Amino acid sequence: MKKESNLLIYDLILYLVFPLVGYKLLKPYIGDYWAMIVPTIPGILYTLFRFWYTKQFNVTGIFIISTMTVSTALDLLAGTKENLLLYNVYYHIGLIGVFFILLAIKKPLPYYFMIDIAAIQGQEREESKKLYKHPSLFKLFQFLFIAWIVKDIIFTGAQWWMLEAYGVKAYYSRTIIFTVGGYIFGIIMAIGYAMITMRAQKIKENEQQPKDEIII
Repeated sequence: MKKESNLLIYDLILYLVFPLVGYKLLKPYIGDYWAMIVPTIPGILYTLFRFWYTKQFNVTGIFIISTMTVSTALDLLAGTKENLLLYNVYYHIGLIGVFFILLAIKKPLPYYFMIDIAAIQGQEREESKKLYKHPSLFKLFQFLFIAWIVKDIIFTGAQWWMLEAYGVKAYYSRTIIFTVGGYIFGIIMAIGYAMITMRAQKIKENEQQPKDEIII
């Protein structure tokens, strides 16, 4: 529990406090554009180190690192503070499109993330793939993925509206709302994963029950 609390504090400092405070302090010296980019560097390095340290170079790690790489590249290509925020909207629209494709071909990301989580806990990947493909479980992964897509649609729409209505002035509100909203969504995902874990345990117990009876 203490470890999770420490991670939450690190996340808040590097993903919320650094960008906001850094933007405020650096803006008079390097301008809006670079003041938006530079304070995010510690968060990027922290994320890379965390995944290297926990050896999570799996689907979860690859997804986070690849999306972070694309997002950072677009920020650097933007050139202006307005384009930086606008490109971020375009990036998320493209990401939503990819998510819809994955949903259509029944490749929900939460399913693969769950396999990674189970692997870290010592469960064989092939065993996890078979277990979580169970219809009652896979359906929950699809629902979680749909919730994720809906969240991204709402956040992207809100970001577009704030950019149109307030321009660069929306930077503070956008950062705070999306960070807090991201944690709220994270709680929802955690509840979903907990439900799947409990249901998976019952399925495993039901599958093992006949074998136990034969042994008796």
